[in-house]
Amino acid sequence: MRRRVTAVQGSSYVELLVSVQLVALAMTLVWPLYRLVASVAEGNGSTGSSIRLRAARYVQAELEYLRSLDYARFRDPATCDVAGPPPFPPVRVLPADLEPGEPSPPAPLGRAEVRVREEPVLGPVPDGCGPRWVWVAVYGPGGDQPLARGGMLRVRH
Repeated sequence: MRRRVTAVQGSSYVELLVSVQLVALAMTLVWPLYRLVASVAEGNGSTGSSIRLRAARYVQAELEYLRSLDYARFRDPATCDVAGPPPFPPVRVLPADLEPGEPSPPAPLGRAEVRVREEPVLGPVPDGCGPRWVWVAVYGPGGDQPLARGGMLRVRH
């Protein structure tokens, strides 16, 4: 008796897993190249999503800059008597009121506002140096609605 060799129809489970893994590996290698080509193709970054992305990055950079400053810059001079540099006004408009070393809004963005106000929920504090909210809002060219905003709470240490 002779054995007959027949061809196997279809593919095995292992072959299927290997092919899926190869496709996943190819996608991880091709995706960054696709993003690079797409970013170059969209031009100067003036699409709505890229402007919002720039605005969000600027808000984060501004908040990091403000985090590096002392509480004395955010105090209310009428109620808090702390020695230090002069405090910020309640509303600053950037780039007109930029401090040295402070990041300026990127080109497609119109303006940014930094607002400092007291935290009313916690109530009065004995020395008058209560927590202060610091809000940053970035506006597009000619817009009244902020493209991005962020805030932080500053307390005296």
